Amino acid sequence: MKAFICTCLILLTSLTVVSAQTEKGRWTVGATVGNFTYYKKDTYRSFSANLTPSAGYFPVNNLEVGTGIPLSLSKSKYANFNGDAKASNVSFGLSPYVRYYFGSSKLKPFVGLAYGYSWTSIRNRDSNQDLKGKGFTSTLTPTVGVAYFINRTVALNASVNYISQKYKTANAYYNSGGTQIEVPVSTTNYMSLGIGFQIFLGQ
Repeated sequence: MKAFICTCLILLTSLTVVSAQTEKGRWTVGATVGNFTYYKKDTYRSFSANLTPSAGYFPVNNLEVGTGIPLSLSKSKYANFNGDAKASNVSFGLSPYVRYYFGSSKLKPFVGLAYGYSWTSIRNRDSNQDLKGKGFTSTLTPTVGVAYFINRTVALNASVNYISQKYKTANAYYNSGGTQIEVPVSTTNYMSLGIGFQIFLGQ
């Protein structure tokens, strides 16, 4: 009987500790890695990676609001009529988000929504030309995922994200001729997988 009571107390204590991780008044810091790819075919090679540090706050139990700082890098190398060519794309921005957690176990599903705006620097060059540009990207991202709470302070998370983007490149020019190029706004939609961690601070 005593063993049964002790077991029940331990389980109740565990549930209380886990559920308290997403309680009102707590803060989070963390980071998510996504779109880490390397591709090679014939003379074409490409690499890309995204990193999003983030910080959040729980104004009420289980509801987190915060912002991320999306950072991305992509590079490619390929052959064209002028020989070897290289392209690079670097961007950074802000991405406010809301996220809601369900349940009180160590494994908590969540849903979220984020809106991001990023500034981009672009460069394409070969032996005959050097094309530079600046642009922007706006992104709307609904998310579903799950967080695994290792303890009261640390959680690992994985998410599936539906990404809807609008992007435009402006002020692009050839160094050799100074030719101005206007690129219309483009849109793209795709799915991505994000893996990250969060550290919970406060009460």
